[in-house]
Amino acid sequence: MFENIIPIAQVPTKIPIAEKTLRNWRYKGLYPQIFVKLGGKVFVDLDELAKIKNAQQKKAKKVALRHDL
Repeated sequence: MFENIIPIAQVPTKIPIAEKTLRNWRYKGLYPQIFVKLGGKVFVDLDELAKIKNAQQKKAKKVALRHDL
């Protein structure tokens, strides 16, 4: 159940996203579904992060097609 939940600091070792970016998102309240707080520590749900990444890629493709990029 928890195999895809890792500490924020370990996320860059799994996927190319900066730890600082994740901390900024959390501070700003963006994508709250990816953050899990357990025992006073903050973790990232990699499954939820993958869903967000896929949705953003689809959105970018639609924009590119509209602008003939």
